[in-house]
Amino acid sequence: MKYIVCNSEHAVFNRMYDELEKYIEDGAVFSLTEKLIGTQFVKRLIDEYNNGKYKYKHVIFLNQRELINIDKEEEYGYYRVMKKNIYKHLDVDYKNIFSPEYRDDSSIENYKKILEDNPLDVTILFIDSSGAILNYSEVTDENRDVHISKLTAREKNNNRQRYDIELEEDSVITLGYDNVLQSRNIFLIALGKDKRKFVEKIFESTDENNSVIELLKQHPNLTIFVDKEAGYKSEEEVNKLIKEKQRKKEIEELRRFEKEATIQ
Repeated sequence: MKYIVCNSEHAVFNRMYDELEKYIEDGAVFSLTEKLIGTQFVKRLIDEYNNGKYKYKHVIFLNQRELINIDKEEEYGYYRVMKKNIYKHLDVDYKNIFSPEYRDDSSIENYKKILEDNPLDVTILFIDSSGAILNYSEVTDENRDVHISKLTAREKNNNRQRYDIELEEDSVITLGYDNVLQSRNIFLIALGKDKRKFVEKIFESTDENNSVIELLKQHPNLTIFVDKEAGYKSEEEVNKLIKEKQRKKEIEELRRFEKEATIQ
C-alpha cells in the first residue's frame, strides 16, 4: 500500500498521472471511470499524447459500467461519453475499448470473459461523500462480480448535469469487487474534507467486516491519492504506519508458521 498526499485536487491528478506513466506501454490494460473527465489527469493524457510522448493505439481500455438495455454505439451512455471526452483524443483503436453491455443474462458472462482475457494493470476508483466505492460501501455476494446495479438519485442528476445523459433506465451493468481485486494496481482517489473519515478508516479500522474499504486495503498494490482536505495524516506518518503494520503482520505469520511446524 502507498499513501500520497497532495496540496490540491489539481496536484492529485498530476501525481496520479505520474504513477500511471510507469505502466503505459503496448498491451497495457487500464480501467478508467467517467469521473476523470475534465480533470488534470485527462488533460495530461491528451497533452502528452499530442506531444508524441505516448501512443495508445495498442493500449486496452475496459470501462467500469454502462446503462442497461441500450445500444452503446447508437445511444448516449458512458461508453460514448468516454469515447467523446477521452478515447478519441488519444487515437485509441476502438477495437481495444471494451464496455459492459446488458441485453440479457448472457451479457454478464460475456463481460466476465473479457475481464478474464484482459487482466487489468491499473484500475482507478473514487471514494464518494458517503464512503461508497463503485456504488457500494458494503461487499455482498451480489456485487462481488459483474452485476446489475441501481443508480442513486444523486448519480442520475450528476449524469444529466455533467455528461448530458438523459436516463430511461436507472440501472447499470458494472464491475464487481472481485474484478477490481484482480487488477495488478488499484488507484483510489479521495478529495475533500468529507472523505477524511473514510481515509482514516483505511489505516485505523481493524474490523473484520464486509466494508469495501476493508476489502480494498488488503490489495498489495493499492495506492491512495488524497488532497490536503481528505488527508488523515502526513504522507510520512502514514507510510511509517503502513511499514509498522506490515512488519507486525510478517512477525505474526512467522510465529504461526513456527507453531504449526512444532505441532507437526
